[in-house]
Amino acid sequence: MDVKARIHEKADQLFKRYGIKSITMDEIAVQLGISKKTIYQYFADKEELVSAVMEAHVNESQNECLIDIQQAENAIHEEFLIQDRSLEHLRDLNPVAIHDMQKFHPAAYDKFMRFKNSFMRQMVENNIRKGLAEGLYRAEIRPDILSKFRVDSIFLSFSPEFNIDASVGLADLQQELFVHYLMGIGSPKGHELIRQYLWDRQKLKATPLHPPLGKTGA
Repeated sequence: MDVKARIHEKADQLFKRYGIKSITMDEIAVQLGISKKTIYQYFADKEELVSAVMEAHVNESQNECLIDIQQAENAIHEEFLIQDRSLEHLRDLNPVAIHDMQKFHPAAYDKFMRFKNSFMRQMVENNIRKGLAEGLYRAEIRPDILSKFRVDSIFLSFSPEFNIDASVGLADLQQELFVHYLMGIGSPKGHELIRQYLWDRQKLKATPLHPPLGKTGA
């Protein structure tokens, strides 16, 4: 791995774990065992480094979502595949990083918001329309309204005011909101699939869960 890639990777790790504000260029240099001057050979300042890290995350997330959409068996399966990937990323993320980016790094936050309000919202709306065509979502729902609700609810849990219980992790919050959303828009046919996918994932984790309707156990 070249020096620029190492700087990018280490900064990403530290930002996700501790937030952005608390991590200085000096700290990144110490962690890598290089001089701060070396970092500035590749990134003009911290703003440029934060922006590069965010742009990489946006590109990675978009590519992963497109792969999941292609591989999905149906609209609900698509949502579960994307959720699985999201939870993996969220387990290492300190929510304060988003707040720091909004307050101190506007260029990076602008990239984040464009991803949220353009790509993500369109992806969710397409999923809803697909689920409607498949009979998996309730016929009377409004894709334009529910897509905005879903995307906004994802990022609601990043707010310190929302997550007041420190014992509840960000991934657990996201999973609870995810199931609530799907059950809310699902048709009876869709509910059967949602329960099945949830049951399959619980079996993989080897944790107790009541089986879905029509199932007697693992």
